Amino acid sequence: MLTRASVPAGKKPVSDKSHDGSRIASPRIQLRQLRYFLAVAEELNFTRAAERIGIAQPPLSQQIGNLERELGAKLFLRTNRAVALTEAGEALVPYAHRLLNDTDRAASLIGEIARGERGLIRIGAIYSAIYTVIPHALHNFAAVRPHVTIQLAEMTIAQQLDALAAGEIDVGLLRGPVMAPNVATVSLFEESFVAALPANHPLAQKDSVTLQDIAEFPLIVISPSLSRLYGMRVLSALIERDIPFTIAQEVADMSALLSLVGAGLGISLVPASVRGIRFSAIAYRPVTEPLPTTLCQLAYRGDVHSHVLAPFIEAATSAVASQIDELGGRLPPA
Repeated sequence: MLTRASVPAGKKPVSDKSHDGSRIASPRIQLRQLRYFLAVAEELNFTRAAERIGIAQPPLSQQIGNLERELGAKLFLRTNRAVALTEAGEALVPYAHRLLNDTDRAASLIGEIARGERGLIRIGAIYSAIYTVIPHALHNFAAVRPHVTIQLAEMTIAQQLDALAAGEIDVGLLRGPVMAPNVATVSLFEESFVAALPANHPLAQKDSVTLQDIAEFPLIVISPSLSRLYGMRVLSALIERDIPFTIAQEVADMSALLSLVGAGLGISLVPASVRGIRFSAIAYRPVTEPLPTTLCQLAYRGDVHSHVLAPFIEAATSAVASQIDELGGRLPPA
């Protein structure tokens, strides 16, 4: 960026002063005057131009005179018989067209952004939602907002909350309940847990498993330090029943958890919707005992307004409602 103090050698700084040192005032041109000017330039007749615009001829002539005085040049040659453009008028025509077209396009674009028809939405989502909820939600959203740019990133719960606080995403799809300052939520669905097993595991031969069955094998869990509420909810069924268990691995996210289960390094309890992520190396089995539930939510900054957020929330809630049986969950109370 060049400033007055950093003009390249050999270049003269641009001045807004005249040769005698007085400041030059920029012309104050109104868009209305440019529209009037183009009407006269195209009709070459003040009477017809006034009729076309829908005003009387005297105000039109007055506005053209004002424009000429602002520019310091005659734009039309007027005689009793004809009107013609001067050289200055000819030069102004393309610029007037460009300014009016750019203004119209800018006004149209800003209107579309204000209505949520254009813009950008930045979405963070947990691993399981990327493969289950998000495809349906984005399909619905793109159908009603085809000109909105979508940025999607896989993030853990903690990463999403940090990104919301920093203004790096507009909405997150995570597991709640969320307790963070200035974060509002919309509950999408509630679901229980199922057992995730290596496909060749002995428990995979059964139609369903018990908590005692699960506790007899090493467990792989999401680290409570990264997602305390979720991590404790998974283990609470075992803890409340005083069933001893062994944790073999703590991981940062669901993708790592499923990878280790598929590798045969342990088993786990995962939300029922994760069954939609199909790996040949993993088998999912229902648990016979009642289990705690986990809540899937949309989270967004309550103190930040986005014109495209409401249509996305509507698209996501509609998507979940249409696939709730497939997700293996239930909708929250109305």
